Amino acid sequence: GRQCLEIADPRGRLDAGTMGTMGVGLGYAIAAALSDPKSPVLAVLGDSAFGFSMAEIETITRYSLNVIVVVMDNGGVYGGDRRSDGMKAMVKAAGFGSEPPTALSGSYDQLMRAFGGEGSLVKSREGLGSSLRRALMAGKPALINCKIDPLSGSESARMNHMNHRSKL
Repeated sequence: GRQCLEIADPRGRLDAGTMGTMGVGLGYAIAAALSDPKSPVLAVLGDSAFGFSMAEIETITRYSLNVIVVVMDNGGVYGGDRRSDGMKAMVKAAGFGSEPPTALSGSYDQLMRAFGGEGSLVKSREGLGSSLRRALMAGKPALINCKIDPLSGSESARMNHMNHRSKL
């Protein structure tokens, strides 16, 4: 989020940073919603970070907080299962199961609906835009489960691509 979401207002974003603070986003969103109940709060989390604190969805819905959660669902930690088809077959044939422990597959939108909030599943930019507009208009707890390519993007802790190259 910090690389692509522009924030114009001072103190308009709480950022967990990198390295060791995964999963604090929903707690931050709850605090922000309680501090300014009239303003919507947008929490953008990866599916791995969401997994650390998804129980906070119950808190968000119980208190009808104006929080919109966008889960960037790339299939798990480090993009879920990035193994080659040959490696997957070899591991399965050895009896170790088909998915690594880093792979996640959740219907996070259904979780939000189970607690009484609005939940939507999107697989395109257009779908994300329309779901976000609906959530903003509803003014109630919402979660948008945004399925993305497991191989897209970079890990936030790997910032070398942003460093200027030395001319020496």
